[in-house]
Amino acid sequence: MARDHALADMVQPGTAALRLYGWTRPTLSFGRNEPAGARRVDALDHVRRPTGGRAVLHDRELTYAVVVPYRALGGPRTVYRTINEALVLGLRALGADASISERGRVLPPGAGPCFRVAAPGEVVVGSRKLVGSAQARLGEALLQHGSILLAGDQERMPGPREQDRTGTDTGSTTLEAQIGPVDVCDVRVAVEDAFRRVLGGKWGPGEWDDAGARRIAALQTRRYGQDSWTWRR
Repeated sequence: MARDHALADMVQPGTAALRLYGWTRPTLSFGRNEPAGARRVDALDHVRRPTGGRAVLHDRELTYAVVVPYRALGGPRTVYRTINEALVLGLRALGADASISERGRVLPPGAGPCFRVAAPGEVVVGSRKLVGSAQARLGEALLQHGSILLAGDQERMPGPREQDRTGTDTGSTTLEAQIGPVDVCDVRVAVEDAFRRVLGGKWGPGEWDDAGARRIAALQTRRYGQDSWTWRR
């Protein structure tokens, strides 16, 4: 989380950044304002995101983070739609029948895990959520990051099952369930290519300079590595 936040601190007008990464250990992340309650699980690591939304289990998935200047593309809603269009394009290139949901519900922070119900504008296959995403304004930048489910079962997390307005149990799906076994490297390539096509511009690899490394270390020490942040709600 410190690295995603640091990207937002360093973005410049007319630039953007895409980061794709995985997790060393299965990790439960809480949304910025989500009540963590008694959700500590000894077998998992725990973090709290700078963005909103609800709990996500990071295991057998690919996490993406996109940072753009806050007013880029016309504001947060347009950025959200554009980023999700890029994700749909990449997932379709892999063979998944992904689309942007035009229905669903926006649930409050304490309503249970992220992948139980799709909200309007999220990436789904049918009614089932394939990508969970959240945004935050950090200074003059907008951070959107989320989880692309490759395999596994998000629904094994504790909490009440939510239903959409028709009473249909929505829940999540995975790339593996849609297209069979997947290689995370193939997913990375497809997603990167889709973002290049949707956002345009010139692209190149990025590296953390000394200032970036110091900013990451400071954010980890003062916020994201502290129990007072992770368990603040």
